[in-house]
Amino acid sequence: MSKDKYETHLFTGIVVEQDLSGNYVPKDGATLHRWRTGKHTKGKYKHTGQVFLTENNQSVAVLSQEKLSFNKRHDYVPLQRWTEATVDLRKLEAYKKDEP
Repeated sequence: MSKDKYETHLFTGIVVEQDLSGNYVPKDGATLHRWRTGKHTKGKYKHTGQVFLTENNQSVAVLSQEKLSFNKRHDYVPLQRWTEATVDLRKLEAYKKDEP
């Protein structure tokens, strides 16, 4: 990989919000979308259910991850940064069946 290239991954996720207890839960009416890591993405991906922030500061929980060809990266919006927050995987099960 040249110095200008970087590893890219594609993430399928759902927008989440915090409930009254501070736990992240899928936002009512939210649908699945895809984001990618970018050159300036901060933090590291660790596991399914991890929350990241989009460039619009939306919180999104990861349902799945796959490798993305570097030359296809412009087909997807980059995510901004990873957080340490996670979503209980049981709350995401209903959405996994809708994955592309």
